[in-house]
Amino acid sequence: MKDNNELITIAIHTTEKAHILKQVLKEKGIEAFLVDIEEGDNSSKGLAVRIKQSDLTRALSVIEGARLFRYDDEQTQKMDDGRKRILVAVDFSDYSIKACRAAFLVAHQINAKVKILHVYRVHFPITFPFADSPENDKEDVLSVARRRMLDFCYEIDKRIIEKDFPSVNYSYSLREGIVEEEIENFIEEYKPFILVLGRKGLSNNKRNIMGNVTADIIEMTNVPVMVVPENSKFKDISAIKHIAFLTNFQKRDLESFDHLVNILRPYPDMKVTLLHVNVISKKGEKWKESELLEMQKYFNMKYPEFNIGYKLIDSPNMIETINNFIKEENVNIVSLNTRRRNLFGRIFLPSISRKVLSESDVTLVIFRG
Repeated sequence: MKDNNELITIAIHTTEKAHILKQVLKEKGIEAFLVDIEEGDNSSKGLAVRIKQSDLTRALSVIEGARLFRYDDEQTQKMDDGRKRILVAVDFSDYSIKACRAAFLVAHQINAKVKILHVYRVHFPITFPFADSPENDKEDVLSVARRRMLDFCYEIDKRIIEKDFPSVNYSYSLREGIVEEEIENFIEEYKPFILVLGRKGLSNNKRNIMGNVTADIIEMTNVPVMVVPENSKFKDISAIKHIAFLTNFQKRDLESFDHLVNILRPYPDMKVTLLHVNVISKKGEKWKESELLEMQKYFNMKYPEFNIGYKLIDSPNMIETINNFIKEENVNIVSLNTRRRNLFGRIFLPSISRKVLSESDVTLVIFRG
C-alpha cells in the first residue's frame, strides 16, 4: 500500500514548462517539487515534477482543467525545445510496457521526448432513470483511468531507477472517446514523428479486438508507426541484428528506406535485407534478379556503412513467404511502406501490414507513403 505522503512523478518537462506547472499547482494549493533528471554524462534531461500521492486527483484535475501545454497552442510551441516527439498509446497491459520500453529506447537514441496516451471510454446505459446522472459513472471511469496511469508511470519510474528503461523526458495524457479516433486527433495536436503501439502475442491474438484496433490505427494515421508485440525481445536497439525492408522499389519506398537508415546510423553493423516477393499468381511485370542487383549496388554506394543485401522470392503466397523468411533469417524487425487507407479499403482490401500483423510476432515499423 502506497504512503499518501510519498512523492510521485506526474511529468518530466523542460525547465520552463516544469516551473510553469509548479506555479499553476501552487496557485491551487498543491505543493510540487522539481527534481533534476540526469544521465551518466551529468547533462540534464529535464525536471521531474513531483507531488504527494494524496494530491494526485486534484493535481490531475487542475492540469486537465487548465489544458496546459497543448501542442496546438502557439505559446507552447514557442517554449518547446524543438526536440522530436514520440507518442506511445497504452492500455496498461504487459505489451504496453514493452511498447514504452521501445519508445524510451528510441527517444534516448535520438534525444526525443515521449508522450504516453491512454484513451478511456465511458459506457452509458441506453436508458436510465431521470433521477440518475451519468456524471458519477463518468467520474468513476476517469478516476480508474487516473489511478491506472499513476500505477503505470510508477512502474516506468521504477524501471528507470533499475536502468531497465533509459531516463527520457516524458509526460502523459488521458483522453475520453473511441481509441482510434482519439489517437488520430491527438496526433494532429501533438505532431509526433512516430507512434508506438503494443499488441498481444500471436498466440493470444486469434480473436483479439485490440489487434484489429492496432491495425485500424496503422491504416488511419499519417505518421510512421512502430508495433511492438507482447513476445518482442526488443530490449536494446543494439540487440537488433537483422531488419527486413519489404519493397516494390517505388519512389516512396526509397524515401521511407532513407528515413529508416537515418534512425539506424549509430548501428551500422545491422544487416538490412531488401525483400521483394513476386506473387506468381498475379499478372503483370515481375522484378528480375539483375534489376535487384543494380538496386543493391545503388544502396551500397549511397549507404556504404551498412550491410545491405536483397532477396527476391517467387511465391504464390506473399504473407506465408514473408513469415517464413522472418523465421529462417532471424529477422528482428520488418519495415514496410503503406498509404493511409479509407474505411472501404480497411474493410474490403486488407493491407500487407494488417496481414503481417495478424500472422507474425515480429516488431513492425510502418512508414507512411
